[in-house]
Amino acid sequence: MIRFWALFLCLLMSFSVLAQQEGRMETDRPDQTECPFIVKKGFMQIEMGFNAHKSLESSEFLLPTSLIKYGIHRRLELRYILIGTKKDGERLSFQSEAIGFKWSLHPGNKWIPRTSIISHYQLANLNRDESERNTLPHSLADVVITCQIDLSRKVGIGYNLGSEFHSNGSVEGIYRIAPNVLIGKRGYAYVEAFGRIPSLDTDHWVDGGIAYYVSDHVKLDASLGRSLTHGNDYYVALGISMRWQIFGKP
Repeated sequence: MIRFWALFLCLLMSFSVLAQQEGRMETDRPDQTECPFIVKKGFMQIEMGFNAHKSLESSEFLLPTSLIKYGIHRRLELRYILIGTKKDGERLSFQSEAIGFKWSLHPGNKWIPRTSIISHYQLANLNRDESERNTLPHSLADVVITCQIDLSRKVGIGYNLGSEFHSNGSVEGIYRIAPNVLIGKRGYAYVEAFGRIPSLDTDHWVDGGIAYYVSDHVKLDASLGRSLTHGNDYYVALGISMRWQIFGKP
């Protein structure tokens, strides 16, 4: 275990000293609201979250949720979601959840939001975050429009509208909205409301969190959320996101 953490710290330090000329990465975590930014062409980005979900019935740990993204065009990224899950009394298991893409529709201009579309094909009967639980049968796919607009130099707001399609023919609406504010030169904080309507078990959540850039290529985050529909359901999460160049000039 000591060797593992020593290796992890060395890896983190190596990312923190990478060249800064490519600009700061943007991530889809820690909030549930997906961002409209595309991973730079030739770069791979991994966003990992270590989540714990608690309800009256059980506890569940997601160790970790991993979103792996690769930029193949200045307007297009490919996405792969992998989840490690450990429930009460069970062993840790890993499962591929979804594959998909994000396509940039508009770069944004003044009061016109930066806009992209995200779509996933679901490979497993899971959702990306335990905070987005779903009691309906296997989810087939989802499509989400994601937007972000800057209200000032330090305040912005991101929001999503979309649908998730299920194997029984039903469709759920998805909404997410997350105002955020910069803290200094390297951090920011956010609050958020998100949920799904309608469904057999309509669920609405609120959460909040902070994020800090160790460098342009390494980002740490922490968040906490609670269900407004099921008052005893809540989750906590810690995360790390990293980016490095695979192809192109170093």
